[in-house]
Amino acid sequence: MRNDKATIAVVALGYWSQALTNGALRVVVPVYFAATGMSISKIAFLFFLFKFAEIFAPLGIGVMLNRWGYKRTFITGLAIHSVISSFYMIPSFILIYTERFVRGLLYMADMSAVYVKHFSRKQDQRFLINMMLGLKEASKGIGMIGGGLLIGIATIEHTLLVFAVLTAASALVALRRLPDLKEQVKLPVFKIWGTVDRKIKTLGLGFGLLNGALDAWGVVVLPVYLTKVLDVSPAFVGTVMMAEYIFQGLIVTFFSKYVNLRWEPKKLLVAGGLLLVPISLALSFAATLYPFLAAVFVYMFFFSALMVYYNHLMLDFASEDKTSLDLATYTTLSNVFKPIGVFASGLLAESLGFSSAYYFGALLALLSALTCLALPNLATERTGMVSSFATGS
Repeated sequence: MRNDKATIAVVALGYWSQALTNGALRVVVPVYFAATGMSISKIAFLFFLFKFAEIFAPLGIGVMLNRWGYKRTFITGLAIHSVISSFYMIPSFILIYTERFVRGLLYMADMSAVYVKHFSRKQDQRFLINMMLGLKEASKGIGMIGGGLLIGIATIEHTLLVFAVLTAASALVALRRLPDLKEQVKLPVFKIWGTVDRKIKTLGLGFGLLNGALDAWGVVVLPVYLTKVLDVSPAFVGTVMMAEYIFQGLIVTFFSKYVNLRWEPKKLLVAGGLLLVPISLALSFAATLYPFLAAVFVYMFFFSALMVYYNHLMLDFASEDKTSLDLATYTTLSNVFKPIGVFASGLLAESLGFSSAYYFGALLALLSALTCLALPNLATERTGMVSSFATGS
């Protein structure tokens, strides 16, 4: 294991520049296509394609990291991110559908996490992985407000060109500065699942359900609800979503640095998931703007605190010799319920009303908490490991 701060900085630059683009698209796509008269369910389908691709992305990225090496995979991901932004310059829904799906396949989280695992000290990893992933959310927030402002004064083509240039610049920096690492253990694709520890799979499934709970109202329903029900402007929607993601990023980063709850992680994940259930239900009863926004930010606070522990345990559970494949399995499971949350919420909101999307999110949060009951008691497990080493068994 190496301690290389410059490497982490280069990886963060690339990851966060990609997040800026994804953040901009979170605002630009629904606002632009809603203005053209596209239905909620069709807008939801554009995000469904992105989320659906994310189910398959981690395994493909994990195999590429394992076979190609870390540097080549990272730079390729950034380069493709830049190229597909140009698809909006051609008026074709086929190209837009392709962009949505391909961008979902380019899952940069695992490309970044492997560098944290191998290029930082173990005692620093809890903070670094959460800083990396947390400030990625903040970058998405900045991208949202940037996209919202740019789409107000420029075309969608020129708006995305700005973000494509930023991603391309990050790829060039990575090409010059990023070190490479290739894993020694290489497994056939169909044997990966069986070699991954059960606790990684359980953790990934728990986080997947929690992600689905958030996306059930936070991706399509939130901006449309704000504009159509609470009658706010697209610029205000962009500001709210920007603030939401910046808030999440800051909570994750500073919580991981300065707060270390003494609860056993399993109990914390279960209790936190249960706490999100009534908050999800509260969103359906908030009929005016400020109570609704208060519920949104309370939800994001507790979601962000839980994210700190999921991120740290993800890296802690991953093995040294096949990090990319362990993380691929975890993130595959953590992405499974995102497209379900997005697409189902669009259908529910359109057919049964917006409240049904919040009820669906509450159900997924409850299932996440119940799933985490299957995690091992980590304090007991580590005590047992120490005892085994002490007795020589």
